[in-house]
Amino acid sequence: VDAYGIMALVSPHWKAFTRTETVYKKLCERCYLNQSRRKALHVSRFGGSYRKMLETRPRVRTGGVYVLKYSKVKKIQRDMWTEIPVGAILESVYYRYMYFKEDGCVLYALTSAPPHEMLPRFVKMTLTGVKDKSALWARYEVQRHNVTVWASHPWHDVRFELKLLSSDQKVSGVKGVFTAMSFERHMSSVSGNFDEYESTDLVKFDVPTKPFRFLRDWRL
Repeated sequence: VDAYGIMALVSPHWKAFTRTETVYKKLCERCYLNQSRRKALHVSRFGGSYRKMLETRPRVRTGGVYVLKYSKVKKIQRDMWTEIPVGAILESVYYRYMYFKEDGCVLYALTSAPPHEMLPRFVKMTLTGVKDKSALWARYEVQRHNVTVWASHPWHDVRFELKLLSSDQKVSGVKGVFTAMSFERHMSSVSGNFDEYESTDLVKFDVPTKPFRFLRDWRL
């Protein structure tokens, strides 16, 4: 969807084609009727302009991945068997990836592989359909700025609650609209019941304070 804005810069002929309300309407239908919770456009709330809707209504970005890097320095327990030299730092680093598609599916991965290693694997998975041990397909839903992701592992189900950050919420090194998401909640349940009052096996986890950042990759 976001490639249409770049296409308008190719030539005046492309601009005349891409910058029309008919095209913006199709783009809004592709985005919001699939990923929004209520499956409705309500263009009247945006002054009757589909272009304004596409520019201001919250949506997840496609054509790339959202990446969250988490690092933690572990305290070294020293005893007579410790082989780590004095002065060394033991740091644990992992990445969470979310590759959103327009049809309501999201490819989620939790791995120690950095983006320059993981992105080619995402491309391979999307083009060939092969499975990756670190990734699985999940589903998502957008309601205003809130994004909910459900993923199913063989041993339990996982639910992530994210929030799209607006342009006035500055994130260092991030440009563009809806290119950052805060990590609000992370829960798991063996039964798949995430109701906080009824579920008997709901587990809540601590979440990183740093946000997901959108990383553009034209191969996706």
